[in-house]
Amino acid sequence: MKIAAGKDRMKLLKSKTHFLLAIVLCAVWMSSTVFSQQTPVPPAPQPVPVVKAKEKEKEKEKIKTPMPAIPGALPPGVEMGDGTTTERSIAVDQKVSIQMCVTQGTVRINGWNRNEVRAFVSEGSTFGFHVAQKSMKDGSPVLISLVNIRKTQGGMAMAGDCIAGDEIEIDAPENASVSLRGRQTDISIDSIRKVWIANVGGDINIQNVSQGIRATTGQGDVTVENSQGAIVLESSSGNIVAYGVEPSEVGDQFKAKTNSGAISLQKLGYRLADINSISGTVLFTGGLLSGGTFSFTTTNGSIRLMLPDDTSCRVIATYGYGSFDSTLPLKTLTNDVHPGPIKTVNGAIGAGGDATLRLTTNTGSIQIRKPQP
Repeated sequence: MKIAAGKDRMKLLKSKTHFLLAIVLCAVWMSSTVFSQQTPVPPAPQPVPVVKAKEKEKEKEKIKTPMPAIPGALPPGVEMGDGTTTERSIAVDQKVSIQMCVTQGTVRINGWNRNEVRAFVSEGSTFGFHVAQKSMKDGSPVLISLVNIRKTQGGMAMAGDCIAGDEIEIDAPENASVSLRGRQTDISIDSIRKVWIANVGGDINIQNVSQGIRATTGQGDVTVENSQGAIVLESSSGNIVAYGVEPSEVGDQFKAKTNSGAISLQKLGYRLADINSISGTVLFTGGLLSGGTFSFTTTNGSIRLMLPDDTSCRVIATYGYGSFDSTLPLKTLTNDVHPGPIKTVNGAIGAGGDATLRLTTNTGSIQIRKPQP
């Protein structure tokens, strides 16, 4: 009986052990199922297409490789304007040199007491300042130019040589110098240190320039007032007027020439003067400085001089089809007047040794008079 009871207990213990083992396995299976549902396995990475990889490499190369330079593109150092009416300014050295080309318009350049250039263009070109050179001392611009800005179809800014507009106004330091090339432009300049102008057509008016002028126009008048320095004035077809001009340094000369027009001079303070008109009258009012040499020539026109009573000079007058006359006392040294086409009078007014006056005309009269009271 005892052996049978022991076997029954062993069977009961095995059945309980199997039952507990089944419960543990079931719990492990359920926990693994829940974990797999909460933490999904990430998908395997997809291979990158070869085409997209090449495109990315090309984009990187575009960033690394700079754009090639385009001929005529906007140079470095340009400050741009915008619109058909543009106003810009730039800080500069007080002796800045300004270069510009104008195809059409009325140009006014005025000096002021600021170290700044201000430019205004009305109904014309969009422009910029090109800084060509800077001061070695403080880096301020010493050479600038006004350039025409235009946009290409690709959006690139291009710089041209010449600007145009109805009105072009520039304020610059009084010690600035200006170089201007013009086509059909009327130009007025006031209170600048030095001026150089070459104009195809249009009038030029200059005043209060302190250290020299060279102004040339094809068709138009040239007028200069109250200025100093070496002065050269030319017009192919127009009049030349100069008033109150004198040298700024010893040796400065005054020259005026017109092909077809009159030349009128008053208060000329030079010791060296050369005045020439191919077809036009030459008028002069003022004194002749001691030791000076003055030449007045016209091919087809008259020469009229208004000299003060105390004038002292030697006179060499040459004329063709015309006459010579002086109301100032003239002592004739030699007189080569004969029936031929060329006649020469060599004489002296006053002491006669202070200055030399050469007067020449082919067709026209030569007159020396006292100033009108």
